[in-house]
This record gives sequence, structure tokens and C-alpha cells, in this order.
Amino acid sequence: MEQQNLFMIKINNKSLLFILATILFLGCDKQLPAIEALEGTQLSFAALKDSTKIGIYRFRTSVYVEAYVVSSDTSGHFFGKIVLQENDSDTALGLLVATDLFETSLWYPEGQKVRLYLKDLYVDQKTLGLSVGHVFSSFGNLAIGRLPILFTQEQLVPISGAFKSIGPKKRNLLNLSDNDLQTLVKIDSLIIGPESSGLYFANEKEETIRVFYAPDGQKININNSGYADFWDSPLPDKWVSIKGVLSKVRSKYELEIRYLSDIQN
Repeated sequence: MEQQNLFMIKINNKSLLFILATILFLGCDKQLPAIEALEGTQLSFAALKDSTKIGIYRFRTSVYVEAYVVSSDTSGHFFGKIVLQENDSDTALGLLVATDLFETSLWYPEGQKVRLYLKDLYVDQKTLGLSVGHVFSSFGNLAIGRLPILFTQEQLVPISGAFKSIGPKKRNLLNLSDNDLQTLVKIDSLIIGPESSGLYFANEKEETIRVFYAPDGQKININNSGYADFWDSPLPDKWVSIKGVLSKVRSKYELEIRYLSDIQN
């Protein structure tokens, strides 16, 4: 009987969380601003990047950029992160918006065109690429931090009816560049390293790096979340193509896939 009661409590708690999340979603949806009601001047991604030449830059005027969502948290990856890419050209730039918003794919599904209003936001370009958000101080240094939920919805506005499937840039491990950071790329002919053969994509509840190798011995890290739906899926044991968002940690490039189908034999 105690086990049955405990089971019912768990079910009720999950149901309560679902109901609260639904109420929050519906309530906030009415507060999303209309594109027509907001004004400003459009910036190119190149101009956005140029603004970071001397460090963190704060926008004080009504300007915005338009881009497409290329990330997705539907499989548990990209938690609290929205990655935007300006278009599907081979020279497209991208940027990262970190947010406190949960279930970002409900608000900003992959392929959705959005307008990011930059007034009173900060932009910086460090190791991981362009990043936009609020600013905080860490050990005396300024850094870009997460946007609160309501700020995210006010500053990042979906453009109604505007969707586009953004294809990846085709790259190899020798021609990756910092211009590809926070964009969708695809790398062919990769195989898991012998040190990870037979393992899962990630350790449970841990951020886990798996190393893949090219035929010439070059390697790249694949960053996997231990909270992703596929964390306990076996790593592929054959040569594969991997599609994902490119990032960089301590001078080393990393790929983060969105779901298992980003890896193809």
C-alpha cells in the first residue's frame, strides 16, 4: 500500500508540473510582442561581429538582427540555449542566446525565423563565438549571461509564418574556422576512438566528451549531455557523418548534435 501511495504521489507531482508548465506557456504566449509593434533598424551579422572588436558591447539604440533557429532541445540537448544562424549560405554567421526559458523548442522551433531586438543587451565574441545576453561579473571580468524568461520572450520574437530548413555547411577537420562557430556544420568520414568503443553517448547526468577521428588522424570532440534522451544509446561503431552546432572550448572545436538522426552511416 505504501508503494502504491508513493507511486500515486509521483504521478500527481508530474501531473502538477505539467499543468503548471501549460498555464505558464499559455499565459506568457499572450504577452509575446507583435513584430509590427516594435521598431528598429536591422543590423547584419557582420556588423554585430564588428561591434565586439574592443570587447563586450552594449546596444543602446533600437537595432535588431534576423536569423533562423538551428538548435533544438526536443531530445534534451541545448538546455537553456538557442542558437541562431543568419541564413543557409556557406559564409553564414551564427550566435548563441543563453536563456532561463525551459522547453525552448516550443517557443522557437528549429527553422523558425526570429527577430532579436538588441537594445539594452550585450554582445561578445570569445572562444565559443558570438554570444548575446545580459552581463554579469565573474572574478572582476564581465561575461555574457542568461536572459530571464520574460526578457527572452520580449527580445526574441518569432516572425509569423516564416520557416526555413537550414542545411549544414559541409566541412572537414582541416577547414573549420571561427567563422563557423554557432552554426550548423556537417563533417563526413568520422569514427569513434578506440578509447570510447562500446560506450554510450554520455554518462548518466554528466556532460560527456566523446572523441571522433578522421581518416588522417585528426580528431574532434562531440559534446553530449547525460540528460539527453539518447544518453544511453550505444556509440556507432562504423564510419559516420555528423551534423551539429560548432563550438569551441580552450582552442578545441566541439560539435553538439541535436538528436540521434544528426549522425548518419
